[in-house]
Amino acid sequence: MNSNFHLPLCCPVCAEPLQQDKRTFRCSSNHCFDTAKEGYLNLLLSHQRRSADPGDGKMMIQARRRFFESGAYNPLIGLIHQNTSFGTILDAGCGEGALSGNLPGTVIGMDISKEAVRAAAKRYKPATWIVANTMRPLPFADQSFDTILSVLAPRNIDEFARILKSDGQLLIGVPGPNHLIELRSQLNIGTAGFEEKADEAAGKCAPQFKETDRTPLTYQMQLNRQQINDLIQMTPIFWNSGPEAKEHIGQLNELNITVSFVLLTLRQSDPGQTGL
Repeated sequence: MNSNFHLPLCCPVCAEPLQQDKRTFRCSSNHCFDTAKEGYLNLLLSHQRRSADPGDGKMMIQARRRFFESGAYNPLIGLIHQNTSFGTILDAGCGEGALSGNLPGTVIGMDISKEAVRAAAKRYKPATWIVANTMRPLPFADQSFDTILSVLAPRNIDEFARILKSDGQLLIGVPGPNHLIELRSQLNIGTAGFEEKADEAAGKCAPQFKETDRTPLTYQMQLNRQQINDLIQMTPIFWNSGPEAKEHIGQLNELNITVSFVLLTLRQSDPGQTGL
């Protein structure tokens, strides 16, 4: 937990500012939240989740970390670094922190998965990691962030508009055309609609946000067996494929794949409007 700056945190119970006293965060109504031993803060209330342990599980998180550490998504990480301004950054739906943990600036990562946030807090010490539900009221003050990052994650557009500074930017990452098409073909999963995902994302951000830039990223790479199996485990869409297809592709020693993303940059349509 980064304690070198004032965190723009609000109480998830009453929305009053949270003040830090060593490892405890407390609001004026005396609602208290303690920092976990791993260094993260859990602000997820019981009624804000649908299960006792929501979000990605331990096996998926471990698979994703191995896949990122293999360098397979280094171009995506590089693209995000190139487009993220210095300042206060929120990674909404941060997972295990691979995309934002080493970003310059003041990073706050948020995810509904406690396992993911715990893994992020252990690995990326300078950043601040919080367990919270992206689709509920966010535990941050108005106009707190210079950049909000949302890559392959749920997006709470109204709340993003409230907590983003008037001159801030929203970065959204979505799959591009033909993303993992070879792997999806092996699993008998189509790619219908992938061409429209960027347009759909931009459309759902209106009228609060308008698109100012769109950067495509496409490259080819060869996966080894470990990378193939990790990619299958970390991608929820593959859960819908049949067990025989999964078993077959899990036995491949290598597979050439297409990686394709689109990074959208959006800014507030009405910079003078700070909230709803």
